[in-house]
Amino acid sequence: MSETEIGKVKCRIPGCGKSYPILAAHITKTHGLSTAEYLRRFPGAKLSSDEWKKKVSSSIKDLFSKDPTMQDKVASRTFDFVKNKKLTPLLQRDYRSARICLKNSLWKPSTILYGSIIEAILMEKHSGSKDFYEAIDVAYKKGDISEIENHKIHVIRDLRNFVHLKKELEEGGEIDEHWAKTAGSICESIIGRFRKE
Repeated sequence: MSETEIGKVKCRIPGCGKSYPILAAHITKTHGLSTAEYLRRFPGAKLSSDEWKKKVSSSIKDLFSKDPTMQDKVASRTFDFVKNKKLTPLLQRDYRSARICLKNSLWKPSTILYGSIIEAILMEKHSGSKDFYEAIDVAYKKGDISEIENHKIHVIRDLRNFVHLKKELEEGGEIDEHWAKTAGSICESIIGRFRKE
């Protein structure tokens, strides 16, 4: 039986076999594994379908091509919705750095920076959360993020651990263009959404 169906990836956990466009939330919630643990148990396994990756990539390209001023809009993001004013300049600094990294094909640092920004925003918004994992779940339950964003953020959360080279070496994962652009897109979406509130 093949690992992928059209538009979906099959879970490799014995006895499961369920298929989703993105596996991250399923393997975390159903099987209690991080994406890194799953990849360690099943080297070479896919966490998302090729069709899903193409669709996300295409939608991001469409967004920028339909609105030539989009890059300028994105560059002028502010974090005026953040109540902790000591956090605001840190968010702005890391946001600028993440954009520079993404523009220069520095996939790992841009993913880590965007992931940290997403974490800071969600932890600030849901200050009662004990950690990033809980903040993601609370944000999803309250409708701050969509189901698809929920799945993607869980993967990005795990990829941020690759800031430790030993962890990256042990787990053998890779932060590629797809995940860097996905992290950037989610970050933009969350910032835009919270600024409108």
